[in-house]
Amino acid sequence: MTSFDADRGSIPDSVVLPPGQAWGRVAAMAAILWVILGIGCFSFGSRWVHSTFGATIQGAFFLSLVFTAGALVVVVALRSWQRRLGETLSDIGWRRPTTRRAIAVGVLFGVLWTAMGYSRGGNPLELSWQRPIMMILGVYIAFAEEAARAFMLTQLHRARVPAILQIAVGGIVMGGYHGLIGLHFSPLYAAFSFIMFAVLSAIYVWGRRSLTPVVIGHSLTHVLGDPELMRSILVGLGYLG
Repeated sequence: MTSFDADRGSIPDSVVLPPGQAWGRVAAMAAILWVILGIGCFSFGSRWVHSTFGATIQGAFFLSLVFTAGALVVVVALRSWQRRLGETLSDIGWRRPTTRRAIAVGVLFGVLWTAMGYSRGGNPLELSWQRPIMMILGVYIAFAEEAARAFMLTQLHRARVPAILQIAVGGIVMGGYHGLIGLHFSPLYAAFSFIMFAVLSAIYVWGRRSLTPVVIGHSLTHVLGDPELMRSILVGLGYLG
């Protein structure tokens, strides 16, 4: 038994789910993410921002606002669902104890993801009034995505789905809608995002299913990478037409 699957037998009988019910919840949450963040933000939201502001820092700022609005809808949907189930964020890993190694790997992941973003250009020391605001908004955006994915992985975990399949699902669901750019779908964006979100899914499982390492790692890409991270979406949209 691998370290990823070592906790499969530790699931209390009271929370074990039939596979069909678990996969149904995953499909429903995936649909919420694809409609709100994928179609709403990556497709129509980014297209509107690009047509209004172009690939400018002002455009990056407004795109950040668009994603924050989408993230708010996702969190409201998630919490409403959890309340109906009689659960809280702690059930998917909020404030759950983790390990120092998982946190360190999460930090390293965030730094490396940011470095790859700047390898295409941009100034990591760029100063503007928008940047501090975008840093704060980016943390919330990261939290929303990580909480939604943790919810999906938790349902699969309760159905005793192998961890490697959970990790693949996390990468496919979230990597897929990151490939939506305006009215186009970029297989390159989707493939890169699949790898990034599969790694985050693995850190979540490895880090005792705590949200702390993955929220830190994902947040760092915004704290260190915005506004360039958001601007790169608009630049990509400009290339795709």
